[in-house]
Amino acid sequence: MKPLAPSLLLANDPRWFVPRFRFAGRPPPQALSWLAETGSLTARLQSLTGTVEVRVLRQGLGWALASERRRLAYRPRLLWVREVVLEHRGMPLLAARTVAPPATLQGEGAGFARLGARPLGALLFTDPAVRRQGCEWTRLVSRNWRAPLPRPDWGRRTRYTIDGRPLLVAEFFLPPLFELEADHDRLA
Repeated sequence: MKPLAPSLLLANDPRWFVPRFRFAGRPPPQALSWLAETGSLTARLQSLTGTVEVRVLRQGLGWALASERRRLAYRPRLLWVREVVLEHRGMPLLAARTVAPPATLQGEGAGFARLGARPLGALLFTDPAVRRQGCEWTRLVSRNWRAPLPRPDWGRRTRYTIDGRPLLVAEFFLPPLFELEADHDRLA
């Protein structure tokens, strides 16, 4: 199988930092609420919008970014990569990039390779073999973003293990999300 090209979302590897160090400044309150969310972002989006669709941009073998390999403690560059956009009625709200060594997708992790257009959170927050292991944040600049979507200012990246094997999920909060949330709050 021919590996996929580099990321459709990221032009290059952003700088990630542990939130308590605040290298990139303090996020605005609307972004901070999403960055600090410990539950399922998909469930939170669904409670805000009623429905969320997953548009798969790519899923299969692809090249990992250097910081992804370091965070996963995995040397080979070729990993399983899934890039998606979560949308409400065609409006992009969140972009996500998931990477994992191929071995993670065997045994208990086999369902992750077969997600298709189902949200990743459907497995992350229901599978007892999944453990969350810390989160990093990033403040994106123009040179980091490649996708033909509104450029997010903030993103987060969380490391999980599935039966002890690593999986890394990066989520980027698109500007329409905050506009939709502000409209929802005004009407509530």
